[in-house]
Amino acid sequence: MRPILFSIGSVSVPAFFFMVMLAVLLATFYGQWLCNKEKGDKVAILDFGIISIIASVLGSRIFHILIENPSYYWEKPIRVFYFWQGGFVSIGAYVFSIVSILIYMHIRKLETLRYLDIAAAAVPVAIFFVRLGCLSAGCCYGKPTDFFVHLTFNDPNSTAGYYHLGTPLHATQIYFMLSALIMGVFLFFVYKKKTFHGQVAACFLMYYGITRFLIEFLRGDADRGVYFGNLISTGQIAMIGAFLVGLVLYMMLLKNHKALSE
Repeated sequence: MRPILFSIGSVSVPAFFFMVMLAVLLATFYGQWLCNKEKGDKVAILDFGIISIIASVLGSRIFHILIENPSYYWEKPIRVFYFWQGGFVSIGAYVFSIVSILIYMHIRKLETLRYLDIAAAAVPVAIFFVRLGCLSAGCCYGKPTDFFVHLTFNDPNSTAGYYHLGTPLHATQIYFMLSALIMGVFLFFVYKKKTFHGQVAACFLMYYGITRFLIEFLRGDADRGVYFGNLISTGQIAMIGAFLVGLVLYMMLLKNHKALSE
């Protein structure tokens, strides 16, 4: 695809980094639009975006170093700072972002569940553009396939092209993007019709947990962390946890809502 989006003189702009910045920007604008409709604190949503950028870069980098290839960085620690060479794990971005935002809301004394709903409704926008960045960089690629829907990477500078040059691969990046589109529409209607705070956040965790768990079976980048003879990945383990948290949260909040309504 196009690992380097454009160059200005000797400075090259990686497509993935550009898409991550665009993802957070658009998700923040969408979140502010939702927040404005219920007269919430739009500054808090802007802060969410800033916090997410910093936390996502740190979290995704740290998870990559610790999970995917720790020996590579142990051999030469300065490589930790070679971020322009790639090496990021989305699960780390989600974990660090969620924890950081929860801490921020606690400090600001915001209604946690209310603002988590706004953030959750906006996350699909971010996921879509982040996965567009993955498509451009050729990371998070699929397994070799003869399925009629596939991607072929002919640029050896892309991650998929480096390992599978000219080989038809499952279009996992596109599957993630389509899933994000469907999720965005689904969560928008959940947000409009929700009966209790936290409902959108819980639905996001369950939806994303299921869909990403399934798409992970088609991925071919084993360096992301796979276990038990390639049966399950780090992402799938995290998605099982996300689904269970979402399910328990939904049931607890629904029970509380019914109790208060009686």
